[in-house]
Amino acid sequence: MALLYHNPRCSKSRQAVALCEESQLDVTIHHYLTSPLDYDTIHSLLLRLDGDIKQAIRWKDKAFKELDSPDIDSTSIESIANFLVLHGNLMERPWLDTGKITRIGRPVEVLLDLLE
Repeated sequence: MALLYHNPRCSKSRQAVALCEESQLDVTIHHYLTSPLDYDTIHSLLLRLDGDIKQAIRWKDKAFKELDSPDIDSTSIESIANFLVLHGNLMERPWLDTGKITRIGRPVEVLLDLLE
């Protein structure tokens, strides 16, 4: 079973939900803002991330820019996981985790081969 980490306010995330619903793959939808992820979960997702771990954070988000001197090492899984535990709203979205690979759906079409 796969997990889609979803923010219903995000259009890309809603598009990913639609792709999951059309897929034959059994996908559970996890609303990470109402049910926040713990450090171990985020760390595990980052270890399996297909791509640069820097893409996990919404660096250009207004809320990120308003933070008072965020101390993040963008090359460290531990640093990014610690940051996202505290600021889950700044997690890029959506994320699809198959248990073997995690991918951020930007653009959402990159999730298609995982949904086959």
